Amino acid sequence: MDNIKEYINSLNIEDIPWHRMVTAYETAEKYPEYLSILDEMKDLDEVKQAWNSISDFEHQSTLFTPAPFAVVFLVRIYEKAKQADNPVAVWIADKLSDEFGYYLEICNDAEKMEHAEPLENMSDILNDKYLIPEGFDLDPEYDDDDEDDFDVDEFIVSLFPEDLFYSLYYYTRKILSEIK
Repeated sequence: MDNIKEYINSLNIEDIPWHRMVTAYETAEKYPEYLSILDEMKDLDEVKQAWNSISDFEHQSTLFTPAPFAVVFLVRIYEKAKQADNPVAVWIADKLSDEFGYYLEICNDAEKMEHAEPLENMSDILNDKYLIPEGFDLDPEYDDDDEDDFDVDEFIVSLFPEDLFYSLYYYTRKILSEIK
């Protein structure tokens, strides 16, 4: 397995194909923008909007593909917010502390269930076979009566084989366990 600490420390936002990752509602293509707003810690209203948008990597205790990668950057933001001295940073640190506790709880719950082995490396989550194909439209306009239409739901389910699905929890848990 990757040296997880080394991997997460070397990870750059540009290394992640956010636009090819499924969230609860769409793709994660705007995650770099949301993470930047959180990292700047300037305007509380903007920060709250960015948080509401980026938090869709988790929905009803289900983690989606961008989860472990988003958490890497959120941990960095959290560490920075703990050192900053402004009300926006305090809000971010408090919010992330609560959310990290929740994410760790759902990851620990997943650990207790029967599950597949995780992918060998966290970087394996970025394998093309687990990502949305380039140019694919997750929200196509189509006629519900047309039997030849592509089944988006079936495609999304095919993106989450058991080893990938468990790996999202496994690696998110590993990242969260590194927080001091």
